[in-house]
Amino acid sequence: MARIRHLRPGFVPAELMHASGKSILIAGTCAAEPAVAKVLTSREAFWREKFAREVAAYLAFAHSAPPVRVPRLIAADAEQGVLLLERLPGQRLSPDRYPPLPLAGQDVTPAVDALGALAQWTPAPGAFAQGWNYEHRLDRYLGYGLIQESDHHALTHLLQEAGSARCFAHGDPLPGNILLDHRRVGLLDWEFAGYYLRHLDWALLWVLLHATPAARTLIEERVAAGGPAHQAAFSVNRAMLLTRELRSHQELPAAPWQQARLAALTRDWDALRADWRLDPSARTP
Repeated sequence: MARIRHLRPGFVPAELMHASGKSILIAGTCAAEPAVAKVLTSREAFWREKFAREVAAYLAFAHSAPPVRVPRLIAADAEQGVLLLERLPGQRLSPDRYPPLPLAGQDVTPAVDALGALAQWTPAPGAFAQGWNYEHRLDRYLGYGLIQESDHHALTHLLQEAGSARCFAHGDPLPGNILLDHRRVGLLDWEFAGYYLRHLDWALLWVLLHATPAARTLIEERVAAGGPAHQAAFSVNRAMLLTRELRSHQELPAAPWQQARLAALTRDWDALRADWRLDPSARTP
């Protein structure tokens, strides 16, 4: 609170919304308007850099608004790790990273539409950096033993098919980062925003909504409409994300929910590897 009030003495706290190993969120008011204060608690260089990137994102949005609703920046101090934002109205798409039950189509479709519109947006030059270096990421995963030589070969081929096009993406559209207010979509937590292969945001939503087959079908249909290069990019992004999720879940303590989620991720990974798009040798001329 001392750090927040140093930035904005008039901030009045109301509730602790969330606390993690990297930051805390405190809801309250600023000049009688709903506000949220985000305070960085981690000293790790990785999260300090991500926090600075999120501050930079909100500064960029103040000059060039994206096609989705974002919180208005009230004040920020990247060095002190404090970010004060407007509190948007609405309900999260789901409080769970992996929603255990199917989500309603009336909620999923606006979220998919919003992420699609965001991918078509062009921010001001220099406002955002490249997200992933896909080639280096593939090499790293191979070195860790997370993928096999055959996977590396197939994904390298798909990278070539996907082409050099990079699109703006939120980078981390977890269900908890998507707000719905009467079908109006707002997005939170922009620390991973940047340029990626096409359809990164859709790929992450596809991975997380395994309990909502209709959402996956909708996303797959949207991607297919773009043609082979779009499908190749979508496959590469899913492979990257599934590998990341598998690794993180393998490192968690054994528990029934962890085992069930690991099994679901493994099924998705095995299905993706068996798909012809991940096996160039299986293509018909």
